[in-house]
Amino acid sequence: MRSIPVIDISPLVRLGKNGNAGVSSSQHLQDEQLNSVIDQISHACESFGFFAVTNHGVDPDIITSAWDASKNYFDLEPAIKESVPMRSSYPYGYESHESLGTQICTKETTKASSAPSPDSKETFSIGPIDPAKSGMPSRMFPRDAPATFAPAMENYFTIMENLARILFRGLALALQLDDASWFLREGHFDEGHQCALRILNYPELRCNKEEGGSKDVRIRAGAHTDYGAMTILKSGGPGLQLQLSSRTTNGETSDDGLSSWIDVPHLSDSFVINLGDLMQRWTNDRWRSTLHRVIAVSDGNGPDQEENDVFQSSRRQSIAFFVNMKGNATIVPFDSCVDNEHPSRYDSIKASDHLIQRHAQSMGTSREP
Repeated sequence: MRSIPVIDISPLVRLGKNGNAGVSSSQHLQDEQLNSVIDQISHACESFGFFAVTNHGVDPDIITSAWDASKNYFDLEPAIKESVPMRSSYPYGYESHESLGTQICTKETTKASSAPSPDSKETFSIGPIDPAKSGMPSRMFPRDAPATFAPAMENYFTIMENLARILFRGLALALQLDDASWFLREGHFDEGHQCALRILNYPELRCNKEEGGSKDVRIRAGAHTDYGAMTILKSGGPGLQLQLSSRTTNGETSDDGLSSWIDVPHLSDSFVINLGDLMQRWTNDRWRSTLHRVIAVSDGNGPDQEENDVFQSSRRQSIAFFVNMKGNATIVPFDSCVDNEHPSRYDSIKASDHLIQRHAQSMGTSREP
């Protein structure tokens, strides 16, 4: 079975530390190790839209602090968690009714539901630190949350900004843009990006087993694509799956529509990177924003489950950093992705307009035809 590439990005981390302003892409690619990493990223983006990164340079203590703070937050009383709710004027905060796909604890079908049920999860999000530059609302935290909660979230946000910059250099080199810092220029990312940090909690799940055998799938987060440039995910366990299109399976499609879902490996010291809809648009469909979902993984088949015919899946956590550009960044297909055989498929759009459209769709307030 195919699996997403796992890429050691230490050469990219070194590149960021050494600085690269004013140095062309061709000069960077004279580094043999770096060139290998760029080739792997290019292949992953074209074939999967997903890859995992190791040796990323992120401080493990910051990860641990954010992880513990996330768990403690979701253990709070509902009234505290709900004191900062997600709403139309504040697209962050607490949320537990997002609809991305089919209902949990039901046999999956090959057709999408016309009225998706809420996913089996709860989330809390924060946005950029500077509302004046980003144009987004100021951060809000529950007043009665532990004192460690806000600092842990903010520190993790900052370290993810740094990792996004490292990854953007790799993407720029893979796209053969004029220099490795192309995405980091004023007007694209730094000094006003609209990134968002989201912590997620998937509660323990218990329900009656369904008939139909191994193709019964319990959905925790329905099938969807992300809408920004890319997402940096820290996962607490298995369950994430992606669906390969015919393009990534040499033109072969499965008869039952289910076997194209593949598991994303859970590696404790890695981050999973997936491209979003904006990056697919920017690359004129050369790179893919891939459909993915989260399923409930069974804890096993112990005696109690056998006797009671019960499906049980333990609590699962994850932390997602959604990498979004500056709101006024103009998104138009790159010249390197357009030629006579691949004419431009997209008109220009402001990044903020794209973001608002996709957020509304994910919340069920607007639907694509």
